[in-house]
Formats: sequence, structure tokens, C-alpha cells
Amino acid sequence: MNDIELTQLWSRLEPNARERARIETRTFEWIEAGETSLLAEWLNFIKVDPLPGLAFAAMAAVALLMLTPLGWVASAMLR
Repeated sequence: MNDIELTQLWSRLEPNARERARIETRTFEWIEAGETSLLAEWLNFIKVDPLPGLAFAAMAAVALLMLTPLGWVASAMLR
């Protein structure tokens, strides 16, 4: 391999300004297409399987309600 071949190969790895702009545009489009809000994900989850989704939400609410008093009691017992 000589310098000319190496330069040609290297030029394939370094895109010009137009190619960089196209790559950047496609990358940002791909990233934005994959972004969803947490609310949208929960609504999609409940829409697909309403029973498990509501069950998980109810379990989370119960866990939050029970954990706080139990945490207070446990911390009081450890003191």
C-alpha cells in the first residue's frame, strides 16, 4: 500500500461538509424519533395491557403509602 492508496482510503473515512451535515441530520432525526415522554410510555403501557398496568400502578401507590410509616417505625427501632 502506498501513500496515494492510503490517502484515498482515509478520505473515505472523513466525510466532506455535505456528507457530515447529512449524517448529522439523520442522526438527530433518529434520536428524536426514539424519544418519548414518561407519561406517553405509561399511557402506551396501560393502553396495551390495562389490567397489569393498573395493577402495577396500584401496587406502587400501596408501596408508597406503606413504606413511609414502616420506614419511620424501622428507623425508630434502630435508634
